[in-house]
Amino acid sequence: MNTQLTKLGLCALSTLMLATACEKDKPKDDPTPAGVESYFFSATNSEGTANYIATVSSLAEGQSTVVGNGLEATTGTEWFVHKDMLFRLQYNQGNAGGTSSYFLNAQGQIEQSDATYDIQRFETFGFYGDYVITAAAAATTTTDASGNAAYGINVTYLDPVNQTTINRSQPIICEDFLGNGEYVTFSGMVESGGKLYTAVIPVGVSPYGIAAGKVSEANKDLIATNSKTGAQQVNATQFPNECWVAMFDNEQMDKVTLIKTDKQSYSCGRMRSQYYQCTWAASNGDIYVFAPNVSRTQTDARQRSDYKSSVMRIKAGDNKFDDAYGTVDIETACGHALYRCWHLSGSYFLLQLFTGEFNGMGQNATAMAIYSGEEKTVKLITGLPATSAISSFGKRPYNDANGKSYISVQTNDGQKPAVYEIDPATATAKRGLEVECGSISYAGKLTAK
Repeated sequence: MNTQLTKLGLCALSTLMLATACEKDKPKDDPTPAGVESYFFSATNSEGTANYIATVSSLAEGQSTVVGNGLEATTGTEWFVHKDMLFRLQYNQGNAGGTSSYFLNAQGQIEQSDATYDIQRFETFGFYGDYVITAAAAATTTTDASGNAAYGINVTYLDPVNQTTINRSQPIICEDFLGNGEYVTFSGMVESGGKLYTAVIPVGVSPYGIAAGKVSEANKDLIATNSKTGAQQVNATQFPNECWVAMFDNEQMDKVTLIKTDKQSYSCGRMRSQYYQCTWAASNGDIYVFAPNVSRTQTDARQRSDYKSSVMRIKAGDNKFDDAYGTVDIETACGHALYRCWHLSGSYFLLQLFTGEFNGMGQNATAMAIYSGEEKTVKLITGLPATSAISSFGKRPYNDANGKSYISVQTNDGQKPAVYEIDPATATAKRGLEVECGSISYAGKLTAK
């Protein structure tokens, strides 16, 4: 798992990789006055064929539109702000894909950066320092005698300060990563105390692992043949009642400490091959590890956990789960299974919950709740539209300095898409900015630099 990247090496390497990166389009002496800032939203047109980014004076109130308004942009799988740059990540199935970014200029208008981030296919992403880090499972050049390739994890660093792309020099070999014979992938990345944390998701046994005899005699019947490739592998983990977190010393991911519990299932939400982050840092650095239990959809009991959606904690600076904190059963507490979640502020977390049957597509995930890590309580949010009327939520919440958070809601009752202001302390929401559009992907704030 060694790599040649160092903290200084990342910066140096970024200046050399001109083939895959563009220089920052804003000159060093840009006269943009400090403090210019604006709220904005990113939304599709009614046909869903184009996306527009427009500034607004508030997210808590008012009306706007995408009709003849805003900067036209390509639609994106994920939208977020990092280092005062708005990023659009696009998932392109099995292919690499360009990623664009946007900034606020001196006149308070949204502009697209000239830089293009040429990322590899991504299954998950997160943040460490200045970097946006994307990751995806991929075959490596390591093969066995039969030509089966060992699986690895490709890691790409997006540097919004220098607007460059850096690919990790070597993939992380993920075969037998946990010592149980299975290959793994990662779900989310979060920094705390200078460490990089990611949830480790066991996927099954690859053809490489099958050839190496990594399946027990008792589970040989789980080996399936891929109808397209003819390769044999186990297509889901045999250890659904384990939760693992990898703690790396830094963004290089070359030294790892593995943290395990058998008191909940693994920590991720799923949308096909996208792994949604469910491991987050509170403001004090404590790591909260949420486990929706996506394994419940498996048909074979050996690959299905009976744990409810739950959360456990790793204290800041520790390399073990906090036994004194224990396991909090979210599902029993609120009556809904967890789909995905985000950190808001302090030890408050926003939970997106299923109101129908648990599934891997996020269908009927139309309720939201606040989890208080300090109080160990789950409170359903009041003030949102009826769960039967909600068709979707935005990509992620925006957390403002006023302690409030904002997320968009789309409904099927004829109302315009709107941004809702959430007060995590009271678990209440109120309708804010309305936009004439198809759907609001994301809303937040940018500051000109």
